[in-house]
Amino acid sequence: MGAYAERHNLGMCRTLLLFVLIGLSAWGQEITGAILGNVVDSTGVAVAGATVRVRSTERGAVVRTIRSDEGGGYVATLLPIGLYAVEVEAPGFKRYTQSGIELHVAEKLTVRVRLEVGELAQQITVEADAAQVQLQNAASEGLVSGKEVRELSLNNRNYMQLLSLMPGVTSTATTDELYIGLQNPSGGTNVIPFSLNGGRTSGTSYMVDGADNLDRGSNLTLLTFPSVDAIAEFKAFRGAYSAEFGRGASGQVNVITRSGTNKIHGNVYWFNRNDVYAANTFFNNLRNINRPPLRYNNAGYTLHGPIVKNQTFFFWSHEFRRVITYNTFNSLLPSAELKRGEFLQPVCVEIQGANCLRTDTRIGNINPVANAYIRDIFSKLPDGDHGNFNVFTPIRSIFNARQELLKIDRRFSE
Repeated sequence: MGAYAERHNLGMCRTLLLFVLIGLSAWGQEITGAILGNVVDSTGVAVAGATVRVRSTERGAVVRTIRSDEGGGYVATLLPIGLYAVEVEAPGFKRYTQSGIELHVAEKLTVRVRLEVGELAQQITVEADAAQVQLQNAASEGLVSGKEVRELSLNNRNYMQLLSLMPGVTSTATTDELYIGLQNPSGGTNVIPFSLNGGRTSGTSYMVDGADNLDRGSNLTLLTFPSVDAIAEFKAFRGAYSAEFGRGASGQVNVITRSGTNKIHGNVYWFNRNDVYAANTFFNNLRNINRPPLRYNNAGYTLHGPIVKNQTFFFWSHEFRRVITYNTFNSLLPSAELKRGEFLQPVCVEIQGANCLRTDTRIGNINPVANAYIRDIFSKLPDGDHGNFNVFTPIRSIFNARQELLKIDRRFSE
């Protein structure tokens, strides 16, 4: 019994170790950022031992407290995206605060601090420049902020449409028809059509909060499309990115979902498209087909805030889609004249061997089997157009979807 318990405990330890290793391997792509720089005095001499505090202004808490090294340098890593302030104190110098620092995913911002001689009770406050430049790497990247995602016009409420606005990105299809899910309302595969820096469309890696989001069975579409109102930002790396992004050779697209803050916020939205707002298509007008009905409704809400102030936060998103579309399909059907055996051009009506003995525009001796097919089947279908034998029929498609997202963030310590 003791030997069995020992083997059982050993197996449990191996299982737990396996889950830990899987978790570590899944944590490969960066979803945070870093703030680094150096502290100097008014003459440019490094100030060693200065206390540097990095404060999250959205959550009202100091997330890192570090000291500058002998060269005045400091590094604060693994910071969640958001707004920050850097506060620096050193004996014999005025207190320094730089606020308004906006940190994005996989970003390494350089914040240089210049202290002035004075008392700690005195303070210098600097507002960060809106155009913050990343000086730590040479990666070609493009960022779309959450405000841009939520406020720019998106025909199908899909954030991926904004990828085509970035330099070095081309598309092989109409991006305003890009839908959510594995299939679009017309029944086709929802293929991601973007090429980054000339690579293949299937050569880009797509992530949500650092986790792989590409359908690895086909390499053509994504597993999930987060709601527009649940996205904090997304970034596309087109070249010279670090080795941690190892899956796709063409580029990397990483979506970061929103998190809660110390204040409770929420919103409710409803987007509607209807055929009464739109004109008919050229080909429908050409064929005297009425404007097909369209009922597109996208509604939802978000709610986010603190669970434990300054420590635990939640974000909840709930979205509904109710879509009815009509696509015009082209079918090849015989005209009323063809059903009676009448043709526009002469056809062979009498043959001997390989030779046609007589032609006519009318067949009087229709095969009984063909005649029964015309009577029982084709008589119940609309007549095709005499000449091209096409019939154009609007077919109704229903595409309903519901999406839920819950995110909980916990700050355990610095």
